[in-house]
Amino acid sequence: MHHLSLEVNRMLPYKEFQAVVLAAGGGSRMTELTRSQYKCLLPIGNVPMLWYPLQLLERVGFKEAIIIISEYMERNVSLALSDLNLKIKTDIVAVKNAEDLGTADSIRLIHEKIHTDFLVISCDLITDVDICEILNLYRKHNASITALMLPVPKIPDDFVTPGPKNKQKPETDLIGICNETGRLIFLASASDFEDTIKISQTFLQKHPSFTMHSKLMDSHLYVINKWVLNFLVQNKNFTTLKGELLPYIVRKQFSKPSKQCTDDKNASVVQMNLKDDIYYFAVEKPLDELIRKMSAYNDHGTDLEDAYHGDIIRCYAHISNGKFGLRTNTIQMYHLANTKISEWWNNDNDGQSPVPIIASTATIRSTQMQDCYVDNNVLIEEKTSLKHTHIGPNVTIESKTRISQSVLMESANVKQRCVIQNCILGSGCVIEEGSELKDCIVGYKHIVPSGSQYSRDVLTDANDLIVI
Repeated sequence: MHHLSLEVNRMLPYKEFQAVVLAAGGGSRMTELTRSQYKCLLPIGNVPMLWYPLQLLERVGFKEAIIIISEYMERNVSLALSDLNLKIKTDIVAVKNAEDLGTADSIRLIHEKIHTDFLVISCDLITDVDICEILNLYRKHNASITALMLPVPKIPDDFVTPGPKNKQKPETDLIGICNETGRLIFLASASDFEDTIKISQTFLQKHPSFTMHSKLMDSHLYVINKWVLNFLVQNKNFTTLKGELLPYIVRKQFSKPSKQCTDDKNASVVQMNLKDDIYYFAVEKPLDELIRKMSAYNDHGTDLEDAYHGDIIRCYAHISNGKFGLRTNTIQMYHLANTKISEWWNNDNDGQSPVPIIASTATIRSTQMQDCYVDNNVLIEEKTSLKHTHIGPNVTIESKTRISQSVLMESANVKQRCVIQNCILGSGCVIEEGSELKDCIVGYKHIVPSGSQYSRDVLTDANDLIVI
């Protein structure tokens, strides 16, 4: 029976769900960093961003995952995955012109690989939520879509995002959730409305008590019914999951099947225009319908209507409180993740970091290091002071230099007598002798001249700021 809460065994291989990781995005809101590195491989705590969703899947028993990437990423992603010591098997699918496609387009392109209900997760989601809870909610109600919602991350008062002050306000999601049933009944961007939101009479009759949340964010983790994929394949006007497909299906919960669709749903020959109707795909199995009508189970107590008010399309939201979670899709969120990641590791489970704090191949002559992660083949000379910093592979830090609260990517070179505070140093950059940088971003292979002083700047060639 679908109405029983069936607990998922955490360590059993998943036969009923496939997993899809979306990793083709170019990072259009963080081009200062994605010039030299694909977004999904940007380091967070000295491991690629892509490691986080994969280990989240592995922890609850997923044995394999499909990873959608751009065609240009394949070699780099394959090499990165080979170094991550993950047990989960990965099927890397390189998509042509992926940077021009939306998330729904990408899913549509690989639909032949998906044979069951499936879980979609973005490569930029960093969280410690228990995926089993979302899967159980989905299974309990035989949902169409179940989405993970997380509290909007709180930015510490003393946190400064490297680079110029950004006047652009973050996008606010409006998320309506039924207080009694947990149904996801409204989803839109606040920017779509000026002053008022119109609510239909049908909406209020079915869900008289609901909360409209503005401090939750859609985490881009969805469990999706196979019929939704079939609908998406047929209807190519949907390009994105969050912005288009999900809001559409949420709205369709309040509609009824057309008479034509009801009459023809079992016909052997169906007109093509009928396949534009979502109810051609969202068909309740006769046995499920019989069980629902015979069962005493009801998901609401406000009236005597059938369970779910007879709705075939059902969307749910799982709100995860008390867990950390953010999407590293902006400079601010990327830097916050690096700032907080060691704290999150220490608070989570056994506190084990996925990488050694100090790599065995690193050469460290400094005696002043606090809360730093040091990757392979790093050279840190004597008389240096380093605090709360992530240092990538092949980085060189010369003597009499102080670095704090920063991220140094692969092969960055910091010369003598430099002061680096709260900065992101891109791959292969060189900070010449005696330079002082505070709250700055230094681009790929950029050279900062000797004796420079910069604050809240992006130091890179203008033509480097392109999306790859």
